[in-house]
Amino acid sequence: MNKPSFFSSLAGEWESLHSRKKESDALRRLAGEFRLAEGDRVLDAGCGTGRLCPFLRERVGPRGRIIELDFAADMLRICRGKIKHGRTGFVQADSECLPFPDSVFDAVICFSLFPHLDRPGAAAREFFRVLVPGKKVFVAHLMSREELNLMHRRTSGPVRHDRLPDAAEMRGILGDAGFEGVQIVDRPGRYFAEAKRPAL
Repeated sequence: MNKPSFFSSLAGEWESLHSRKKESDALRRLAGEFRLAEGDRVLDAGCGTGRLCPFLRERVGPRGRIIELDFAADMLRICRGKIKHGRTGFVQADSECLPFPDSVFDAVICFSLFPHLDRPGAAAREFFRVLVPGKKVFVAHLMSREELNLMHRRTSGPVRHDRLPDAAEMRGILGDAGFEGVQIVDRPGRYFAEAKRPAL
């Protein structure tokens, strides 16, 4: 089974598993760390069932535009069914080949996505391309790198060997894509990396 099919098969279970108040509170706090502004245009890459989207909407306000992007059809179907804001779009595509023009987003957010990228360097280059110069990409998880990689090793199926790179490798991936100022926080219950596309 390929990854899009695997994640589609998990969509219903995924939504019920992650619909707890404790996680919602954590996601609201996480959304604040992206430092989004009213009216920002945001790409939520690997959005899954849209767990993060309501909290991003709170940050960008009614004028902000959010694109929910995922390669798994059933994840995106659930996302589309529960998010009704008119300035939220839904796109089924792979992060390694984004169907957007250059320099259109004020933030690219990769929440619970990065370990599942088969070609993380290609995805990083795409994130760089679609960001407005001077804006940032964020890689975030509600686990540390060690916790996340251990969880994947204990699963079966196509994600068993998926892993979040160590700090040196992550800096290399983002740096090779053109990003600067890479910052990484890796502690129990949180992984957070950010990097900026240089301003012109």
